[in-house]
Amino acid sequence: MENSEYYGLIARHLTENTPLWQASVVESDGSTPARSGMKLAVGKPDILFGNLGGGEMEHKVIELIRESNYKTPVLISFDLSSGASVADRQTGMICGGQVKVFIEPLYQAETLYIIGAGHCGRALGQMARLTGFRVVLIDNRSEIILSDLSQYCHQAVLHDYADLGQIIDFSPQSWVVIMTHGHLHDKEVLEQCLRKPLCYLGMIGSKKKVAETFANMKQKGFSDLELSKCHAPIGLPIGSQTPYEIAVSILAELIGLRHQDRKQDS
Repeated sequence: MENSEYYGLIARHLTENTPLWQASVVESDGSTPARSGMKLAVGKPDILFGNLGGGEMEHKVIELIRESNYKTPVLISFDLSSGASVADRQTGMICGGQVKVFIEPLYQAETLYIIGAGHCGRALGQMARLTGFRVVLIDNRSEIILSDLSQYCHQAVLHDYADLGQIIDFSPQSWVVIMTHGHLHDKEVLEQCLRKPLCYLGMIGSKKKVAETFANMKQKGFSDLELSKCHAPIGLPIGSQTPYEIAVSILAELIGLRHQDRKQDS
């Protein structure tokens, strides 16, 4: 792959708020196909371009990035021999060389999963895109998901709300807003999300509806502490009525929490 093509792909994915990591060979010694200067870009779920020489070492780098979600740069050493090693990582390769790989997060987009692509969900998705979130709209209605939703999200997924772990990357970088149509599936979705390591979990609904849903969750064994992790009713109390007004109230809450978290990390 030519450098222009490689960096062009990086620019495109960063423009689309795609989480992306770059692995670079910074030192190699001995018999190894990896050479200094080789680069590999890795993203989720299946973004992969460039190369580190191929083989098991490259596979392990990809695996490490996707499992670890590195927030800060890291330097990892590989011993490519089959013998004992004092390096940070060891592979089963028999090349006999040693390689140091520098892994850096180019951009870790905060992904906002909106469960329910109705009028309010689409409005929230459109506005969230403008503020740097990577937006995934999930809905079980094909007539909505199969329409052109490009202005509202980066990815639209048709799903029946069962086993959302197939769709959602449950991690501290993920934000989830539950706003299914008519609250028919809110309980089903909430039950799957409450005990997951999310940055944010929120659910739309009136105080009465939220209270009923929480009572149902308690009957299923969820504690008050677990339920307190769900922001509900979602959004700031600004008297919002229309879809875009509701989206403003929700997005203002998300932005406030995002900057609060960033201050704590700094």
